[in-house]
Amino acid sequence: MVSLDDPAVRAAYDEEPLPRMSFGDHLDELRSRLIKALLAVVVAIVALLPFKGPVQDIIVEPYRLQWRNGFTNWVAQLEQREVAGSLDEEGREFLAYCRKHRDAIFAGTKEYTYLLKEKTGYPVPYSLFATGGIEDMFAFMWASLIFALVLASPVVIWQVWAFLAAGLYARERAVFYRYFPLMLVLFTAGVLFGYFVALPYSLGFLIGMMDPAQVNAILSVGQFLNLLLALTAAMGLVFQLPLVMVALQRVGLVTHRAFVKNWRLTVLILFIAAAVFTPPEPVSMLLMSMPMLLLYGLGLGLTWMGRRHEAPAVEVAT
Repeated sequence: MVSLDDPAVRAAYDEEPLPRMSFGDHLDELRSRLIKALLAVVVAIVALLPFKGPVQDIIVEPYRLQWRNGFTNWVAQLEQREVAGSLDEEGREFLAYCRKHRDAIFAGTKEYTYLLKEKTGYPVPYSLFATGGIEDMFAFMWASLIFALVLASPVVIWQVWAFLAAGLYARERAVFYRYFPLMLVLFTAGVLFGYFVALPYSLGFLIGMMDPAQVNAILSVGQFLNLLLALTAAMGLVFQLPLVMVALQRVGLVTHRAFVKNWRLTVLILFIAAAVFTPPEPVSMLLMSMPMLLLYGLGLGLTWMGRRHEAPAVEVAT
């Protein structure tokens, strides 16, 4: 079996002649690829325009997740006060309404959800707010662009790759084919983790720090969209940790042995990072740190498989 890591095979690949193109040819090729990619994005945006409701439902879902968690805790507090005999008449009305309509509220079928704050006593509004007349539409336009990029990503990625591949040797293209699927899977996993876990718990922490008697928890749709995009993109990048470890190994900066030797320090750093970016309670910290530990373990496995390609250590005579 031919191995791309064999020096002779690698040299043969590197000697493969690349097509020569003038600067004008490169510009023409770039313009052609950009036009095709933009057309795919425009078609995807047009296809999404009739689906404003479903698109916004997907955007708002992390906010609704934290709202349902907070609402559950609110009902539990009312029930505890009821058992203790400290619930006043208004609180009993809140609790009765919550018990009667809890299933419909959680299922999203309750009408007049803008009245839930007054009916249940839970001080967090069920819906996001628009601080300006066009903020809702502007947020939808940004969301449509993001969704369109996702839908058109096969075409966009192919056009980018077709432009770059023309200047790469076969060995370099093989490295891309080997690691790109894993990079895509890890990025998707990071985005989903940020969407379903990191963002709802972060919002819950921020809202829980507010005193309803002094500050009302009102979040605009634009602010929420910015937070959603920033956090999900950040988690997508954080999930690239295994590939970063492989890259450091392949360029000779860190060996697999060094990664293993310093595992205690790495675990400590991961837990500190999880404690900083999560609410000050153990459940949220574990929810954030466990994926990081799994990613580090995956990186150790990948560097273990690639340890035979490491440069030999240089011993200094004493």
